[in-house]
Amino acid sequence: MLSANNIRLIISTSHTTWRNYVGDTYCHLRTSRDRYKHLVQTFAYSTKCDAKEDAGPSLVDPKVKALREKLIYCDHLDRQKVTMNYMKRFYLKKKIEYARSQARVDKLTNVPVYSVLLDRRDYESEDDRSQEERLTRSVKPVHMPYASTDEYSSVNATSSSSDSNESNFDEGAIPLSDKYKDLYDRYLEEKKAALGRGKELALKDYMEETDTDPSSYKTDLSNVPPNWMVDVEQYDDTLQDDTWLNNYGTPDPNSSISSVPCGGCGALLHCKDHALPGYLPSELFLGRKERQLRTMICQRCHFMKYYNTTLEVKVSADVYPELLKVIKRKKCAVILMVDLTDFPCSIWPEIKSVLHPATPVFVVGNKIDLLPQDSQHFFAHVKECLSKAVESTGIQKERIRHIALVSAKTGYGVEELINKLHSLWKYKGDVYVIGCTNVGKSSLFNALLQSDYCKVKAVDLIQRATISPWPGTTLNLLKFPILNPLKWRLYLRVLRLKKEQQYKRAEEMLRNNQFKTTRNLKYATLQSHIGRTFQSKSQMTAQNDVFLEEKCRQQFGFDETKEEYKYSRWCYDTPGTIQPDQILDLLTTPELLSVLPTRIISPRTFLLLADQTIFLAGLGRLDYLEGDSFIRCTIFSSRELPITITNTADADSVYNELLKTEAFVVPESNPDRLKHWPALGSKEMEVIGIGKNESAADVVLSSAGWIAIAGGEDERVSLRAWTPQGRGLHLRTPALLKKSVALRGIRVADAPTYRDGRQAYKM
Repeated sequence: MLSANNIRLIISTSHTTWRNYVGDTYCHLRTSRDRYKHLVQTFAYSTKCDAKEDAGPSLVDPKVKALREKLIYCDHLDRQKVTMNYMKRFYLKKKIEYARSQARVDKLTNVPVYSVLLDRRDYESEDDRSQEERLTRSVKPVHMPYASTDEYSSVNATSSSSDSNESNFDEGAIPLSDKYKDLYDRYLEEKKAALGRGKELALKDYMEETDTDPSSYKTDLSNVPPNWMVDVEQYDDTLQDDTWLNNYGTPDPNSSISSVPCGGCGALLHCKDHALPGYLPSELFLGRKERQLRTMICQRCHFMKYYNTTLEVKVSADVYPELLKVIKRKKCAVILMVDLTDFPCSIWPEIKSVLHPATPVFVVGNKIDLLPQDSQHFFAHVKECLSKAVESTGIQKERIRHIALVSAKTGYGVEELINKLHSLWKYKGDVYVIGCTNVGKSSLFNALLQSDYCKVKAVDLIQRATISPWPGTTLNLLKFPILNPLKWRLYLRVLRLKKEQQYKRAEEMLRNNQFKTTRNLKYATLQSHIGRTFQSKSQMTAQNDVFLEEKCRQQFGFDETKEEYKYSRWCYDTPGTIQPDQILDLLTTPELLSVLPTRIISPRTFLLLADQTIFLAGLGRLDYLEGDSFIRCTIFSSRELPITITNTADADSVYNELLKTEAFVVPESNPDRLKHWPALGSKEMEVIGIGKNESAADVVLSSAGWIAIAGGEDERVSLRAWTPQGRGLHLRTPALLKKSVALRGIRVADAPTYRDGRQAYKM
């Protein structure tokens, strides 16, 4: 039986709770009424325009909307169904309608209206004028209440330097651009010659045949200012004039190539031709001493580092295997790097040809921080899948000394890898970091360079390798001397690691609790700190000398013949080998940035019926050809790549139409870009299901990502996968993250998809 005090306490608590609820509701209504514009803008920003269809036709491509009947699901139109429930969408729609009405009222109230009257003061009597004069007579408009202008004149938009015969094209009065002036002059000459031979030369065909190089669409220098050389400390800007103000500077074909490699990519510095690796403009290269050149990087590395722009360089694909052949002739160890978000496509099939039968291999699966954990056996299962993929290239299991899962970006697993290198390989010979393009070799090289694996005195004397999302950044061998793991050094290192272990555990527990509370995937990202046990004298005095970093940068480079480096073992960063399964070389810079994930992958689960097709942007396609029931497709890719589902009968036409719209994102819908976009190639596959809540296999769509297939137990599922030119189509069994499908959210009404749900497993 409750006492009077307890009853009063319950009533008081209930009253306070109700008052808070009413207050929150009132504040919400007030916010909706007084700040509707801010709410709509905030919502549109946070969801990246998920409410495109409700927000108005200006945010939705009308070409995509016209295909609505053929689209079962389209992220461009339907993503709002996944991010919001029905009531949220309904209230958002009401808010946007209210915002539109208020905007119309504001326009009618505050925007001045102009009246135009005919000023007939200069008119003579109608009888004194002929009908033709009355029709051709120009009448000055009078603007009320404000007269904005009283004169109008036509402006010739054609080039002023062209004469009357060149001002318009033969095929329809098109303004002549200065960019194509010389090209058009040559066209006129060749057209006259063609007419003399009885042939006709079309301007459009001529322009398409003689225009820029087909690969030039990848190079975009819009981010690079014309006077970028003033960023380089060695440049003397007192001598600058308008003749060199261009992106590539001035080359000097008669100059000689230096013996100094670029610290970012390893190519020898020169100023002969901007299309060759290691190029520096003559304004920066000529007259520099070797000591000055050692502090500089080539133009290509400079653009990637500071302007997020890459340049196409002429490098033969046969160069990379030649550089790696040295591994077969010497005693060394190999760190074979594999991109865990892109394998087996990131494993060079011919890797066995450059390895000696006795060469030990340390397999490193990079970018583990981008994979969401799906079960408590996550790490063991990923290692098993990685080992199976490496062994399929012909490397024997006995030669694989260790398999490590690391993140060169966040530092996770790097300290453990160094421990294995110290204990298993010790100081027996050099170490080569090898792998395909864009697997993170340079990132790992930089991480090892700043760790206990590098000789202490060399840390401040070696430039960091250039890191970029573009494949093929490193063009030659880069190296640093390895620290000899003597017993006393290993003892001090173990003491440091034990001291840091308790802080790492506390940080990991905190992040796990934050993830369980917020369900934010950023707290599930694997990360760790890379420390240093030993420090050089320059590092110990860094706190007392604020100009130390600048001094060290001016002293880059060291003499390998010195006694301290003469008998050193070296760690090499090698260029990436070209893998024909990857589609990265087909992409432009904006497309590449959209394809490569930069944060932990958020799996998306869709329901697919027989005779239906799912598109992953314009990069991948999966047809469900035959099966007894529906399958669940869990997609692992960058969140920037949209999903589209349609019937297989309409797939070809829908793909061709959506390529010209904004719905695919990749490739860009620019007509000039689509001219170079290859057609899709296909490969048929068959999967045997093991359960609706466990993925049986992965359909790998090259570098775009993969689709995990979950079907009924012992159910045969017939599929057809597509990628550009049929590159990188693989059926990976078992699935890499086979339990992720069970972490999905609830089914979305009126859509063949599920909400994000838990997404990652945490104990």
